[in-house]
Formats: sequence, C-alpha cells, structure tokens
Amino acid sequence: MTTLPGDGTTKWNWILYNIPATATQLTLNSTGVGTLGSADDGAGNAYAPPCSQGPGAKAYTFTLYALSSAPALNANASLNTGLVVTSALSGITLASASITVSYTRTAAPTTTAASNCAMIRDSSAAYAATVSVDCSTSDSSNLGAVASPGIALHTMMNGITATNLQVPIRQNFLGTNAWHIPLLPAFAVSSTSVVDGPLGVAVNGVPIFNPCKQGGCQNGDTKVLGELDICNGHAGRADDYHYHAAPTCLMSTQQSSWWNTHPVGWALDGYAIFGYNNPDGSTPTRDTCGGTTMTGVTTPGSYAYHVTDVSPYVVACLRGTPSADLAGQGGKYKPMRQPPVVPFPVSNMTLSTDPSDGYQVLQFTSAQNFVTNETGSDSYSNSPGTYRIRYKEVTGAALTTLLASNPGKTACWQFQFTTGSGVTTQPTISYCR
Repeated sequence: MTTLPGDGTTKWNWILYNIPATATQLTLNSTGVGTLGSADDGAGNAYAPPCSQGPGAKAYTFTLYALSSAPALNANASLNTGLVVTSALSGITLASASITVSYTRTAAPTTTAASNCAMIRDSSAAYAATVSVDCSTSDSSNLGAVASPGIALHTMMNGITATNLQVPIRQNFLGTNAWHIPLLPAFAVSSTSVVDGPLGVAVNGVPIFNPCKQGGCQNGDTKVLGELDICNGHAGRADDYHYHAAPTCLMSTQQSSWWNTHPVGWALDGYAIFGYNNPDGSTPTRDTCGGTTMTGVTTPGSYAYHVTDVSPYVVACLRGTPSADLAGQGGKYKPMRQPPVVPFPVSNMTLSTDPSDGYQVLQFTSAQNFVTNETGSDSYSNSPGTYRIRYKEVTGAALTTLLASNPGKTACWQFQFTTGSGVTTQPTISYCR
C-alpha cells in the first residue's frame, strides 16, 4: 500500500512479501502471513497508517503482484523498503492489480495548538522515515502524537562498561502507544517529579529518561556507573533503547549552535528541550527543573529545558502539567525476557550487523566470571573472555509457528549466544511479545 500526498512524494504504508501462492485472501486482523518489509512513517516492519497532513487530495493505492519467482531481497527485513522491494519485482512480475481511493481534506483554520504541533512535526522532519507526528486531533485533544519504533539511526551500545546484557529492538510506540505531547503547555501549581521511565522523546523518536537507575537515584546515576554508551543511551529491561543524558550522537548531526534554536526533543509536559546554550550562545540560567524562559526563538509557552553535562543532564522535574503518558508509561513497554544477568563490568562493547545473515551482534569482553539465564530458572556459567549475543526478528513461516504457541503475542526475536570465536555458550531461544 502506498500513499501519494499532495506534495507528490510516494510513501509506503505496507509492504508484504513471501505471501504463499496458495493464499486467496488475508482475513481481518490476520498476522503471520508473509514477511513484512520496512514501512515509512516510523512503523518499521509493520503497517504504517497514513497520516498525511494539510489540505489537498491524497491517493491511497493497494497493489498486488503475481510473480514468476521469489524476489532477491535482503535477509534483514528492516532493509527491505518499498523502493527495494518494487525494484526487486522488475523482471519477475507476471501480472498486477491495484485499487486506489482518494481523500481531500479542507484547510483548517490555524490555531495555537495546531501551530505548536506543526512545530513538533517540523523538528522531526529529518527523521520522517522512522518518526511521524500526528496533528490531526490537535484542536480537539490539544495533544500531538509522536510515533516511532524507538530505534536510533546512529550507533548504539558502543562503549558501555557496565551492563545487564539487554539489547535494543524495535518498540511499539505507534498508534495509541505513541508519545503524546501537550500542545498548550502551562506551568502547573507544583512541579512533577521524574524518577523512573521516560520524561520526553527526542526528535528521532527515542525516549529520554532521567539519569537514575530503575527505582530512583539512590540506586545510582547510569552515566556515572558506565551503563551508557558513547551516545548517552542504552537498552533497558524491555530491550528498549533510550537516553539518560544529552543525546550527543543525535546532536552531532548538526553544529552545536543549531540546537540553541532547534529542539533536541520534547518533554511530556509540552515544553521543548534545547541544546546547551541560549539562542544567542550564552549559558542559560536553568531553574530547579532544568529550564528557562526562552527569548529570541519561538517555542510553546516561551519556556524550555536545556541539556547539560552535569546531572540531571536533561530535566530534573516537569514544570508543566504532563500528559497521561507520564503516569501510563509502563503500558507502552512489553518486556519479553528477564534481565539475563545482574549488571557487571565489561569492556569493548559494540553492536553491529552481520552482513551474512542480518543478525545484530552485541559483542563484549568480561575480565571476570559471570552467570547468565534465559528463562529465569536456569543458569549458565561463563569464564573471562569475549562473548557475542546474536539476535534477529523472526519473520515468515517461522513467525507463524512461534505465534501459534504464544497466544496474544505479535512479534518474536531469536537469540543466539556464543564466544567471540563462535562457540555456543547456551541454547538458542526465541522470545515473543
């Protein structure tokens, strides 16, 4: 399925290949049939609902192809975008059929809420392939929705020196699970503490947490403890990637002064998060929550937070009234396995992709013995040395089989555990959520 918005730029909402030749229909809400490619608008390997903004006609087209042979595609489904798949169909298409519907939205009067939502959408424009901002209900709910799979495009997990061996996989921050940002922020009677979980979302769709370990700052500062990578992020207990301090790798894509006038992200109370300095380059005088009144740049509520290199790094507390997502953040995460190990020191941690089979490879070196578990009731002893955790999302017939024995789940990942030389250290296992 593709969308042709008013600007004429085609977007792929749904890419499904390897559909069995015996299939004659896809029933309502069916899953596990065929292999999902990578859709636009932040859905990842899933269906991305169209969310074209503004007035003018939009065309939505479903096309079905009959092929003479299987297309040559990447082993890693996340690399199979609409352009990749349609290019692979050249020369093997026997026939095709399509149906197109169109919808025309009339121009709505500009309101403060709509204008602020457009500001959020514009701040994420560079990441439109993975992040979408829905302003369609901005006038009625006064909330903008930021949807993404929560995976950064920059390097992740490199340089961590203390870890519980979680890995970053795509999350379901889509649809009702998107992050909702108030569009008419205003100071609350009293500030709101941000002890656990996300306090906002970066412009690349990755959540931003406070600096503390789970349970509160009495348990330690993640950055000081060496649990963050070179980008100030790491994978949490839901195998979710998030930042605990200034997202330096994201910010390195622009000159540092750029972030003085362009948001790095958005707090859950609707106020923007800017870079280290004021618009004029001066050092901001941050209040107890980490923000300041902004002048010289347009921002919702004329107030914003600034990142620093001193704890709490981003936001100490929320000055405005947060959206319900702050209290309901736990419902957005679905952990699929227990932490495999009590956090312990490591060195030389890197995350890469094996080009031969598309597996993600988390490699690290331990100078001490450590014990891991797969199910919470088993254990595996490991001697000092270099190790690899290999993982990959399951697709196609293998996914269908796994989901049949995991009712209520919609996605699965296979994990392999080896030494640096490839010797298996514990059984291969699949986890579903």
